[in-house]
Amino acid sequence: MKKLFLSLIIQFSICYIQSCFAQGEANKWLFGNGGGLDFNSGSPLPFAGGQVFTSEGCASVADAGGNLLFYTDGITVYNRNHIQMPNGFGLLGAPSATQSAMIVLLPGSTTQYYVFTVGQTFTDFNYSIVDMTLQSGDGDVTTKNVLVSTIVCEKLCSVKQPNGTDFWIIVHDAYTDEFDAYTFTAAGLNLVPVVSNAGTANSGDIGYLKSSPDGTKLADALWNSGNLFELFDFDKATGVVSNALTLPFHAASSGAYGLEFSPNNRYLYCAWITPGEVRQYDVLAGSAAAIAASEVLLGSTAVAFNGAMQLGPDKKIYLAQYNTTYLGVINNPDSAGVSSNFVDVGPAIAGSSQLGLPNYPSSLFNNGPPVALFNALHHICPGTCTGFTNLSLNATSYLWTFAGANPSVSTDANPTNICYNTPGNYSVSLIAYGATTNDTLTLNNFITVYPFPPPQGIAQSGDTLFANAGAVSYQWYHAGNAIAGATDYFYLADSSGDFNVVATDANGCEVEAAIFDVVASVQSAVGSGTVPLEIYPNPVTDKCTINDSQFTMGVVTISVFNIIGEKVLAVQAEAGNQKSEMSVDVHSLPSGHYWLEVKSGERVFRSKFVKQ
Repeated sequence: MKKLFLSLIIQFSICYIQSCFAQGEANKWLFGNGGGLDFNSGSPLPFAGGQVFTSEGCASVADAGGNLLFYTDGITVYNRNHIQMPNGFGLLGAPSATQSAMIVLLPGSTTQYYVFTVGQTFTDFNYSIVDMTLQSGDGDVTTKNVLVSTIVCEKLCSVKQPNGTDFWIIVHDAYTDEFDAYTFTAAGLNLVPVVSNAGTANSGDIGYLKSSPDGTKLADALWNSGNLFELFDFDKATGVVSNALTLPFHAASSGAYGLEFSPNNRYLYCAWITPGEVRQYDVLAGSAAAIAASEVLLGSTAVAFNGAMQLGPDKKIYLAQYNTTYLGVINNPDSAGVSSNFVDVGPAIAGSSQLGLPNYPSSLFNNGPPVALFNALHHICPGTCTGFTNLSLNATSYLWTFAGANPSVSTDANPTNICYNTPGNYSVSLIAYGATTNDTLTLNNFITVYPFPPPQGIAQSGDTLFANAGAVSYQWYHAGNAIAGATDYFYLADSSGDFNVVATDANGCEVEAAIFDVVASVQSAVGSGTVPLEIYPNPVTDKCTINDSQFTMGVVTISVFNIIGEKVLAVQAEAGNQKSEMSVDVHSLPSGHYWLEVKSGERVFRSKFVKQ
C-alpha cells in the first residue's frame, strides 16, 4: 500500500506539472520587425512569417496546444496563416504605443476573443472582438473599436479575479494618479470601472504596466514622470490599487520602460532603455526601505537600448533589445540577485527585435500556490543514507524534517546523505514555501529501515573457510580485493593472508565478517576455488557414489561438512580399485545440504550434495 501511495503522489505531480504547462496560449510570439519565437518545443526557437512591423506594442495568441490563432500590432489583425483578417484593419492602437494591444479570451467562451487597444499618448481605450468560428476557423473581427474611456496612457494589463474565470482589465488615466479597473465577464466588459488613486500623477507616460502572475502586485514604468518605477498592491477581489512604493531613482539612467515579475511573484525586474541596465527588487523584502535596499544591478546590454520584458512559458524572462536578432534572457528569475542569471545575448529570433514584446494576461503564467511533493529510495538498510528528490511546485524555499535520521532537518531543495542507523519505520515532512503561502506534506512511515542482518563470522576447517550460512549471497575478499567467482558460503583458501566475506540478506542488506588470518597449507588441484566431484545419485537417500578416476591411487580421506562448516563424517577409502568408484554411507545424516570433500595426496576435491 505504501508503494501504491507513493506512486499516486508521483503520478499526481506529473499530471499537475503537465496541467501547468499544457496551456500553450503564450507559445507563439510575433513582435518587432517580423520577429518571432516558438516555445512549443520547450525552448524558444525562431518563428518566421510574422507580418507585424511595429516599434512597440503587439499581442499574439495560440490555442491550448500552442497552435497560432492570430496576432496584432493594435491596428491590423493577422490570422494563423499570416494573412490579414477580412475585417482586421483600422483598430485604434498605435505602432508606437507601449502596450498597444492585449488579447483576452471572453470568460466562458472558447472562440470569442476581445482585443483591447490603447493608442499613443493621451489616447482612447477601446476593444474589438475576434470570432474564431468565422472564415473556416481562421477568424475575423466582428466588432471593432468600442470606446471604453478617453485620455489614458499607453498602458494595458489584466488580472484574473478570485473566481478563476473573470478578469480585471486595468488602464491608467493620463495627467492623474488614477487607475481604472474594469470587470470582464462572460457578459463582456463592464464599462463602469473601479477607480483607485495611487502613486505619481502620470503625464501620459510611456512604459509598461504589469501585474504579478498571482495578481497581487502591479508595477508601473514612468518614463515621462520622473524616470521612475513604482510598485503597488492590487486587491483581486475589489479591483483596488493601493500602497504605492517608488523604487530608487537613477539619475544616470534614462527611459524607465520594461518590467516583469518572476513566476513565483517575489521579484520585480526593471529595464532602463539607456544605458541598457537591468535591476532586480525583492517585492516581499518587507518595508519600503527593505524593498528599495534589495536592489541588485544584474548587468547592462551591449546594445544599451532596452525595451520590453516578458515572462515566457518556460518560466524565463525575455528582454527586447532595439534592432537585434536575439533577445536577452533572465534564466532563473525565481532566484535572488546574480543567481537569477541575466544573459545579454539569449535566444535567436526570426526577424529583428524593436522595443516591444507580446502583451499577455499575466494569469497565463500563474503557477498557483505551492504544492509539496517528494520521492526517495525509502526502503533502506540500517547504517545507510538516502537522498530525496523534490517534486514540489511553485515553491521558493523548503523545510524538511526527518524523524529518526541524521541530520533530522534540512533546508536544501534536494537533501542528500540523510542517514538512518536504527531499524524501524520513520516519517518525513516537507514544507514548501511560496511567495505568500506554503504547503506541507507529511508521509508517515515513509522510510523503512530493515532489521540488521545476522552477524557474520568465519570458521576454518583445513584450508576451507566457512561463513555463517543463511544469507542470500556472499562475496569473499583476499587482502581487501574481491575474489572473482568466490560467491558461496565457503571458500578454499589457496594462499595465506587476510580473508573476509560480505554476506547479503534477503533485504539486500550487507554485513561483513571480521578479517580472518589464514595460514594455508593445501593447494587445490587447479589453484583457487573448488574442483568438483562426480557424485551420484544427488540428492541421495542412503549411499552416494564417487568416481575415483580423478584420484591418485592409494588411500584417500573422505569428509562430509554441514552448511555451517562442521565436520559430521570422516572415512578412509582405497582409490584406484577395480570398480573405479567409491561409496559413502550417509544414511545416518539428517536431511539437508552438505559438502563432500576428498583429499587425495596434495589435492582436494569438493562438491555439494543433498541428503533426503
